[in-house]
Amino acid sequence: MTFADSNARLQAVVDTMVDSVVTIDAAGTIHAVNAAAERLFGYAAGQMVGRNVNMLMPQVYADAHDGYLKRYRDTGVARIIGKGREVVAKRADGVQIPVDLAVSEFEVDGQRGFVGILRDITERKRAAAEQARLHALLAQIIDGDPVPTFVIDARHVVTHWNRACQKITGCAAAAVVGTPEHWRAFYDSKRPTLADLIVDGAHADDLLRFYKDKRLTRSPLIPGAFEAEDFFSRLSEGGSWLFFTAAPLTDGDGKVIGAIETLQDVTERRRAEEALVRHQTELELTVERRTGELADAHRQLMQSEKLASIGQLAAGVAHEINNPIGFVQSNIGSLERYFGSLLRVLEHFEKNEERVEGLGESGQNWVAEVRALCAEADYEYLKEDIPALLAESKDGIDRVRRIVQDLKDFSRPDTHQDWEWADLKAGLDSTLNIVHNEIKYRADVVKEYGPLPLVECQFSQLNQVFMNLLVNAAQAMPEGKYGRITIRCGSGAEEAWVEIADTGSGISKENLERIFDPFFTTKPVGKGTGLGLSLSYGIVKKHGGRIEVKSVQGEGTTFRVVLPVRQAPATP
Repeated sequence: MTFADSNARLQAVVDTMVDSVVTIDAAGTIHAVNAAAERLFGYAAGQMVGRNVNMLMPQVYADAHDGYLKRYRDTGVARIIGKGREVVAKRADGVQIPVDLAVSEFEVDGQRGFVGILRDITERKRAAAEQARLHALLAQIIDGDPVPTFVIDARHVVTHWNRACQKITGCAAAAVVGTPEHWRAFYDSKRPTLADLIVDGAHADDLLRFYKDKRLTRSPLIPGAFEAEDFFSRLSEGGSWLFFTAAPLTDGDGKVIGAIETLQDVTERRRAEEALVRHQTELELTVERRTGELADAHRQLMQSEKLASIGQLAAGVAHEINNPIGFVQSNIGSLERYFGSLLRVLEHFEKNEERVEGLGESGQNWVAEVRALCAEADYEYLKEDIPALLAESKDGIDRVRRIVQDLKDFSRPDTHQDWEWADLKAGLDSTLNIVHNEIKYRADVVKEYGPLPLVECQFSQLNQVFMNLLVNAAQAMPEGKYGRITIRCGSGAEEAWVEIADTGSGISKENLERIFDPFFTTKPVGKGTGLGLSLSYGIVKKHGGRIEVKSVQGEGTTFRVVLPVRQAPATP
């Protein structure tokens, strides 16, 4: 059988193959191609057969004479016979494409030839490149996120550990990335993190074994994710409280391929909550004792509008200042740490300033030391963060000042707060930020804002009304039930309105008539003073508006605050 006969038989077989097949002789001349090769290269079989394979794969056969082919066989072809190798093929239109090439050698009647099997890997290369790009982009996003974040894969190996996570844990990324040792950043002995349990597919009951009494809840936003709070004694001197969320990472088929966990330091908030409970208890006892005394000895005097209102405001001050004081305390703590770092840099500068004289080698070394100290203290970050903390602290202190000033103004009827044109939607958003921690464990917030004009008002007092209504809505949710708070607003007929609706327990008909009475509350002892709604009623009335309320027990309550857009001119 001749070489040509062999190719004829081979042609009938290879035409049915999906992969491209090209047969050549020892000189590199193409003897046969299959249909798949015609589609791959864009040539008809007659345009390829009889020509040198260099036209299809210049990278593999740059020349066709025997001497070169022998050298190439001894070096290149011998290495790829029976194996795959990635090479570049050239199509008829001049486009170069990557292909997988497997070569085998055969001999018929003393004639040596080669069979090349090729597969187009363009899409595979493109997919790999896109995957690499997305992986790099994800790494940049996670590392640049100010929220402490780490990611593990299905083997519990850390793939990402961002700078914020390094800062909060004190554990460098180099120590954990590529290892399953991330537990060391949090615990003294080996135990799974919340992300590890998510990867293992743990159910809520399994999670409670590790996070019992840790405020463990399902995430209201992310399917399969959980949130919890826990105390970590090794994170800082005296330990730290962290709020953390872990969510599964899945592939296109829904299979869990890892988990991402975010951390938030809530130590100051927890301390503020503990202080708030103490203060509320003391306040409740004081109010209860004083109310009893007044009821027994001065019932008629207590009915005086002036004394009742002053009592409302005095109790309201304790309730309202807790929010701004909370973040002021947090910021001052951060500023103390920042100042210590800056002080070390400045002291080093003052003690070694003379070493720069002459700018000799010692001066250059000193400059390097100062720069290293600046880097260690994260000097550039502190320069940006300290002004922001100061501004926020100043705003918090200013809120406290305004609350106290409101009490003083009420005691002096001849003084008046300035009226201003304000955006009530902006007030709602800022108030939501303040009460976020009170709401997030109890309900989702849904905003259904309609068109709303600027309203002439005393803006800070209306924000106080919104705060009271939002906190009440959150506290109305039954224990263990996650509800919804819907905020709506709109306008019409020279009036603007804001509506806050909850899916809580509702208010009974007999209590509905008393909710605006001072000191009336349906909450347990230690949970409320009974002054929030009374104070809100007074503020809205002062604006010439009204508060409407609808409630169904077991379904929820809706409060609507209706205000005039423009205040009526003052009567001489």
